[in-house]
Amino acid sequence: MTTVKQQIKPYVFFQKPIFYLCFLVQTDSVNRQQAIVNFKKIWEKELPDYPFQYELLGDSYKTTYKKEVTQANLTLIFSFLSIVIICLGLFAVTSLLITKRTREIGIRKVNGAKVIELLIMLDSDFVKWFGFAFIIASPVAWYAMNKWLQNFTYKTDLSWWVFAVSGAIVLAVAVLTVTPQSWRAATRNPVEALRYE
Repeated sequence: MTTVKQQIKPYVFFQKPIFYLCFLVQTDSVNRQQAIVNFKKIWEKELPDYPFQYELLGDSYKTTYKKEVTQANLTLIFSFLSIVIICLGLFAVTSLLITKRTREIGIRKVNGAKVIELLIMLDSDFVKWFGFAFIIASPVAWYAMNKWLQNFTYKTDLSWWVFAVSGAIVLAVAVLTVTPQSWRAATRNPVEALRYE
């Protein structure tokens, strides 16, 4: 069995008498062990001169693609941890920024600013920085993914929408992290912010 990283070679099929001793059998996963025992009994009864050997196709695939499965699992775990750490950092930065701008928010509310205007003002700073980060990260990600795909003989082309969707997801996570704190600051009574001024 070969992996998807190797090119498919030409095959020649011919009839050879020994091949009649090889069988491909499909079983359900629930009764697999019992099926193997039954096959072994039948084999030993009908072909006692030949040893009974079997290999599960699923196990062969797992062995062949063990590296890729491990890499995918590690990528998933570290991606999740990265997102959690980023959200915690973004939450902390938002708290600090809103604390520093409490007086400004209070003055804007006293002068008639609406809650939606304050939300746009507070969230636009983060959206701008995420836009810059996306512009920087997209070519780097494209290059890294393109290099990784070079390991495979048969591969797909990278589409622009993959990067657009990932950028939209990151932006949505950022906005969902920032907006609750911005909402709390925008709906607070301006008297609380300005009472010591």
